[in-house]
Amino acid sequence: MESKYHGLMKQLANNRLEDALDRYFANFNGTLDLAIKLITDRKNPIEVLILLCARLDALASDAAKDDMPSRKAFTSFVTAYAGHRDLLSSISVGDLYYELGYHRWLLEGMIPSPGRVHIFSRLDEPIIHLLDEAGLPVTLKDSDVLLGTLMRIIKREYRAIPGQHAGKRFVNATSLQNKIAERAKHTKLKKIANNLPHALAPLLERMKISSILYQRFRSESIHGATVILDEQRFFSEKEVYWKPVYSDYHGKYELVEFPARVLLSVLEQSIKTYRAALVGKGKIPPAVHFFAFPGNIFESLELLDTELLPDVGRIRLKPSH
Repeated sequence: MESKYHGLMKQLANNRLEDALDRYFANFNGTLDLAIKLITDRKNPIEVLILLCARLDALASDAAKDDMPSRKAFTSFVTAYAGHRDLLSSISVGDLYYELGYHRWLLEGMIPSPGRVHIFSRLDEPIIHLLDEAGLPVTLKDSDVLLGTLMRIIKREYRAIPGQHAGKRFVNATSLQNKIAERAKHTKLKKIANNLPHALAPLLERMKISSILYQRFRSESIHGATVILDEQRFFSEKEVYWKPVYSDYHGKYELVEFPARVLLSVLEQSIKTYRAALVGKGKIPPAVHFFAFPGNIFESLELLDTELLPDVGRIRLKPSH
């Protein structure tokens, strides 16, 4: 009898969980319907990009702990639930090569005198870390040798530029770090080769495809006034692809691009997989709980995932006068 009672209570809890998730995920149906229509009609590519990236960001934000940085919340979420784990957690070789080339061109402005570094943007921080931690003097000449040698190693080992021989366009971060350290031992960087994995770590984190999706697609589409898209390829391509880019200042590159159908697939798969994960856990994040039970936040508290509540210490109030 007791077993039957527990079984009944568990079923009721499961029903409440499913109802809560139905209410929450129904909030995304309108976005999906509109995006599918625009993609089918090949209209408003920038709006499609904004819609899909914003809704991915909303899911990731609701799934994360309150104090988690938005970039980490987004990249962790899509890597876990979007169904392209190996791709999203790997490094885009072309984008890495571009970043090194761009900052090599920028060095003259970044290092006005030996030991002094000027930062133009927070996006420069991973390169500053590389220059500082590699073990070479922070001078224009040494920094140019560092970035130039890294570019040559990457170009020799992988496919980094348009028209290059067949090779990997994306690669596991650890594998890339080890390869660079190994090859650097046979170059001018041989004395600092063992420093390179650590020195490169923040830059490689930013060059992960999930991080590029966050910065160049999510952030620039939501916060930027203009977004450059190849409209034809955005609607026609069915897989992530690498677009040739040419610059008079820092050479030619291949940068990763997310077409509309891939972004739609990422959102659809994320919803499906994330919902299944919540059902399996039997708990829902505070943001989902608040949305599902707006009339009474104390309703069905047994479903609340308390692990995602913010950490708070003791609060000392001022005495009243």
